[in-house]
Amino acid sequence: MKWREELSAEIERLRPDRVFVLTDSNVSPLFHWDGTVLVVPAGEESKSLDILAGVWEDLSSLGATRRSLFVNIGGGVVSDLGGFAAATFKRGIRFVNVPTTLLAMSDAAIGGKTGIDFGGLKNEVGAFRMPERVIVDASWLDTLPQSQMREGLAEVVKSALLGSEDVYGELLNLPETLTAHNVGHAAEWSARFKEDVVAHDPHEKGLRRILNLGHTAGHAFESLAARVGKPIGHGTAVAHGLLVALRLSERLTGLTPGMADEYKQKILNRFYPALPPECRDVPKLIGIMAHDKKNPAVGEISFVLLRAVGEPVEAVRVDEKILLSDGCEGN
Repeated sequence: MKWREELSAEIERLRPDRVFVLTDSNVSPLFHWDGTVLVVPAGEESKSLDILAGVWEDLSSLGATRRSLFVNIGGGVVSDLGGFAAATFKRGIRFVNVPTTLLAMSDAAIGGKTGIDFGGLKNEVGAFRMPERVIVDASWLDTLPQSQMREGLAEVVKSALLGSEDVYGELLNLPETLTAHNVGHAAEWSARFKEDVVAHDPHEKGLRRILNLGHTAGHAFESLAARVGKPIGHGTAVAHGLLVALRLSERLTGLTPGMADEYKQKILNRFYPALPPECRDVPKLIGIMAHDKKNPAVGEISFVLLRAVGEPVEAVRVDEKILLSDGCEGN
């Protein structure tokens, strides 16, 4: 795997006094590391104050200093937790992310957003802290089940819609089985695309907001599904949210008619399950979207839409009447 060579080169460049690796119980059997490895339980539950405190305690007892390097090898939970641990231990030590899932490669490990869940709310406590490097090695994808590949695919599709007609064309023609061979190029392109956007807007004050394409409706689908006891994955929610954004784009910002149906047929229907009937309750979805923290004002619902592939339009206010008529279709 090329990540080892790239990580070795990064360690040589940074010259830390010690290197500490954080991973989870699913990923730890997949690689060997001669140095110190901290292993947390796999799953969202590890993004907790107790687990974070345990990481701090381990770093302290093992002699980590501000000259040390923290390497996060895993999915989004590991990069979120490890990035926040590094951002706060001794007021900040350097860290490198090595994402091992498609979702982490295309989204979670990139951009400097770190954090833990708190008080029942996801990513409620955190900090912006940029990693020294994100090392994307698509060969990790062959360690994943198809369910995880599909969950990550939606973020790659989102990036392609925002930035590359060629990459989006590749994704429209994927085979049924997702592999490092047929998704790897798009995943690595997606990582570079997000890194470039974040470099221009590290604290999400302007340009970076385009990365919310599909997420206004997607977060609403995800939240409502959790409320009714039928949770869906983030990638599944975003995949349905992208259809909403494409339909609204055709209606409001001049996107070529038929693009939403093409996306639905070639990506959404092929790789993602339909939403539970309870999660297509439009008035409830509108209520959730009205409270999205990214809205420009209280009660105003804002979407990232497209004029064309590669031409996003940020902060388009959408009237509830439009959403009630046909804008919240998720299937």
